[in-house]
Amino acid sequence: MLCKVYCACCRGIEVITVTVEVDVTDGISFFLVGLPDSAVKESQQRISSALGRYGFRIPGKKIVINMAPANIRKEGSAFDVAIAIGIICASGQIRIPRTDEFIILGELALDGSLRPVSGALPVVLHAREKGFRGCILPAASAGEGARIEGTTVFGADNLGDVIRILCDPDKAADKVAVSLPEAGNVSEAPKRDFDFADIKGQTLAKRGLEIAAAGGHNVIMIGSPGAGKTFMAKCIPSILPPMTKEESIETSKIYSVAGLLDSSGGLMRDRPFRAPHHNCTVGALTGGGMHGMPGEVSLAHNGVLFLDEFAEFSRSALEMLRQPLEDGAIQICRVQNKFHYPASFMLVASMNPCPCGYLWEGTGRCRCSSSSVMRYMNRVSGPLLDRMDIQLNVKPVLSSEMVSDRESESSAVIAERVKRARDIQNDRYKGAGFFTNAQIPPAQMERFCKIGEKEKKYLETLISRLGLSARGYTRILKISRTIADLDGEEFLSLKHICEALQFRSLDRNSLDGASV
Repeated sequence: MLCKVYCACCRGIEVITVTVEVDVTDGISFFLVGLPDSAVKESQQRISSALGRYGFRIPGKKIVINMAPANIRKEGSAFDVAIAIGIICASGQIRIPRTDEFIILGELALDGSLRPVSGALPVVLHAREKGFRGCILPAASAGEGARIEGTTVFGADNLGDVIRILCDPDKAADKVAVSLPEAGNVSEAPKRDFDFADIKGQTLAKRGLEIAAAGGHNVIMIGSPGAGKTFMAKCIPSILPPMTKEESIETSKIYSVAGLLDSSGGLMRDRPFRAPHHNCTVGALTGGGMHGMPGEVSLAHNGVLFLDEFAEFSRSALEMLRQPLEDGAIQICRVQNKFHYPASFMLVASMNPCPCGYLWEGTGRCRCSSSSVMRYMNRVSGPLLDRMDIQLNVKPVLSSEMVSDRESESSAVIAERVKRARDIQNDRYKGAGFFTNAQIPPAQMERFCKIGEKEKKYLETLISRLGLSARGYTRILKISRTIADLDGEEFLSLKHICEALQFRSLDRNSLDGASV
C-alpha cells in the first residue's frame, strides 16, 4: 500500500515541499532513498522506538521510503514524524484520510515526544502559499507561526497528538498554537539601558545619528577613544521606529532558520542590533557553513549592524560588505547549493583616526607618524568609505559639557521625530519596492529627490571642488531628502543640502587637506 505524507526543508529562507512516499509490500527490507543525510538515515531507530510507545511497529515487510524531489539533499531530523506517519498508514495499522492536508515536521525522541525544529516560520508561510490546510509542528516550535493568518498551526507534544490531529483536526482545537498577545499601547516607553539623554555634548554627532535612523543611512564615526562613539551607537536602537508587519515577518524568517527565534513570543517586534567582535571571520559575517546558515549581515536585516573598531576587521571581511550594502541581499554560493538571504541593514561603524587614537586631540599625546596614520586609515578602502552615507568626526567632549547639569534630549523625544519621518517615507514609497530614503534606486532619484536650479548650480560647484563620485553625489541628495522629511518639507532646499554636506566629513577633509 502506498501512502504520501508532506513535510518541507529550507534552503536559506526558501522552502521546498518534500513528499514522503511510503510503500509497504511483501518481503523483508528497508530502503530510504531521496538523498537523505546521516541524520535522516538514522531515523529508523528513533521511529521504531517511538512507534512502540503507542502500540505501533515497523512491520517486517519490504518498506520503500522515497523523499521527493530526489535531487535535493535532505538534511536534519525534522522528517521523523512524517516518515513515522507514512509507515503506520501504508502498513494498514491505522487509517488517516487527511495526510495530504498538512505539512508535518518534527524530530522524534525515543519516548515519542517531539523535539523542536528550526525554520518553522518560513514553513508555515510556505504552507499557506501552497494551499495546505495547515501545519503540524512540535509545540516548542509552533508559536513561531501562530500569528500568520490564512492557515492553522497545530502544536503537538508527541506522536499521539499528531495522530489525533490528523484523524480529526476539528476536535483538536486545544492543540492550535497561540503566541503571546501583541504589546498594547503603554503610557510610557520601555526603559532601555542606553539613552541619548545620558550623552554629554556631541550635538552634531547626535543629529547625524538621528538623520541616519530616520532615513536608514549607513554611518561611520571617527574619533578619539572615550569620545562616546560606542555608547552613541548602542543608543541607536532606542530611536528606531518599530518594524512593520512585513518587516517583522521577513526578519523573523531569518532568525527562525538560524534557530534564534523565540517561538513563545511569535514574530520579532524589536529591530535587530548585531555587534560582532572585530575578529569575526568572513564566513561569520556572510553566513554559510555546511547548512548555509545566515551570517551577521542577514541577522541584522531591517536593523543595525554595528562594527566597532572598524579598521581592526580583516580587509576581506570589510570588502565583503560592499555588495550587500548596494543590493540589500547576499547570496552564499557553494558547489551544490546556493542560499539567498536578504541583508538590508543600517551599517554603523566606529574607528580611531590613527593607531593610538589621539591624532585629533591637539594635545601632543599622539606620536603616530604620517605613514602609520596612512597605513591605518588605508585598512578601510575608499569604495567602502564612499558607501558610508553619513561620516562623522567625533571630537572629545569638552570639560564644561562633561560636568554640565544641562539635560540632553531623551531617546523618546528623538524617536518621535524619527517615526514621523519614517511615516512620511512609508506613504511616499508605498508600492515602490523599498521603504527608506537610503534605499532609493538610481532610476528613482530624479523623481524623489527633485531640486531647483539654484540647488543644481550649488551642487555642480560642490562636485567640481570636492571631486565627488557619482555615489557621493547621490548620498548627499538622499541625506538631504531625509533632513527635509524630518523638517516636514516636501522639496529639497539649499538649507537641507548644506546640512547634508556637514555629514560628509571625509569629502570635506579631502578638500582642506586634513589627514584622515
